[in-house]
Amino acid sequence: MYNTREEEKIHIDWITVIIYILLVAFGALNIYSANSTPEHSSLFDFKTEYGKQFIWIGIAAIIVFFILLTDANFFQFSAYGIYGIILLLLLALLATGSFTAGAQAWFKIGAFKLQPSEFAKYATALALAKFLGTFDIKFIGKKNIMICFGIFILPMALTLLQNDTGSALVFACFFLVLFREGLSGWWLVLGLYLAAIFVFTILFPSLYLVGFILIICGIVAYFFKSHKQILYMCAIIFVASSVFIFSVDFMFSKLLQPHQQQRILVTLNQDVSEYYKHKATEFSLFKIDTKKKDEKKSKRDYSYNVRQSKISIGAGRWTGNGFNNGTQTKAKLVPEQHTDFIFCTVGEEYGFLGSALFVLTYLFFIGRLYFLAERQKTVFSRVYGYSCASIIFFHFFVNVGMALGLLPVIGIPLPFMSYGGSSLFSFSMLLFTFLKLDANRVHEINRM
Repeated sequence: MYNTREEEKIHIDWITVIIYILLVAFGALNIYSANSTPEHSSLFDFKTEYGKQFIWIGIAAIIVFFILLTDANFFQFSAYGIYGIILLLLLALLATGSFTAGAQAWFKIGAFKLQPSEFAKYATALALAKFLGTFDIKFIGKKNIMICFGIFILPMALTLLQNDTGSALVFACFFLVLFREGLSGWWLVLGLYLAAIFVFTILFPSLYLVGFILIICGIVAYFFKSHKQILYMCAIIFVASSVFIFSVDFMFSKLLQPHQQQRILVTLNQDVSEYYKHKATEFSLFKIDTKKKDEKKSKRDYSYNVRQSKISIGAGRWTGNGFNNGTQTKAKLVPEQHTDFIFCTVGEEYGFLGSALFVLTYLFFIGRLYFLAERQKTVFSRVYGYSCASIIFFHFFVNVGMALGLLPVIGIPLPFMSYGGSSLFSFSMLLFTFLKLDANRVHEINRM
């Protein structure tokens, strides 16, 4: 008869483990392709990024080993403690963190940099699962709903204060988890509506957009003039939309950093000078100096990264140039190719067919995680599983979208693929904690 640990070892989801190993190994090879040079061609040159990545992989393997040895109940018991420690680290960053690319998001420990916001996603997943997994706690009532929102909005706000907008936006993925737990679909509709209004406000003059919404609301009100509730709703939608539209220009120009503005405009195929020109009327209301903005913007071409990324992916054509043979990659024409733009290496060296296979494998991997989450016996394990899958899905969707020029560049890694110790450690912890919980589910069934 097997003991508990042997049963969990047998029933761990090996399909997911194998895909994890393949992704990590494939990521290491792509990091090698993106950074190797004739002077540094040894696979285990630990002075290079790819050499260091092998060290991070070794440490990640040790972390995974200890997670699998840990009692599954420990994660639920210590969830709030881990969450509290991470919040303290995020606060400490504001005073003692080191700057990289304008973000005060790292602790520098010798030659190694630790990014607490990567681990904050793991801690937040545990805390949210702990709260909803507590006896008699349901995702109903204003108090419980506000607490759930607060659990991920708090680390999100602290990450924003570090000027790390990309990492902060990842916390929005917890809305996907809450939809599974009962959050109304109207929140999704509202979010999509506001996102559409935001985009259209940037593309078109605000007054035109307000006028269009007024016409739509007027038409609806005319046909439903006998229904007072619909009339009130049309009035509320028009007023709220108008306020939001005119606030977008202010938020875009006053709250976003210049590079963040430019990245959004590049994604929408908007020239910065033309944007400020056709927005001059709205900006005058907020006393924004558009000439100053134009001068600041002209100092740097933020479209370069995306343009070179698409050229690199296109250079792969159907079957790619082969491992370590990417011309764009070897010429170092794509900045940050071993981190934010690692997908470019896949596209150039393995072509459309290789990229499609990679994307399908990743989607199967994420789908597998959602499948495992749905079969959990406890609310804690289910919520944590959905959090794990949603975080990985958000990173994958945004990172690949950035490389293809479909989404703004917000600087988040591709899980298990991009260079970086903090990223690899946190995603490995996130994944294998869930696999440990899933293995424990099978053990509980066997004991019934």
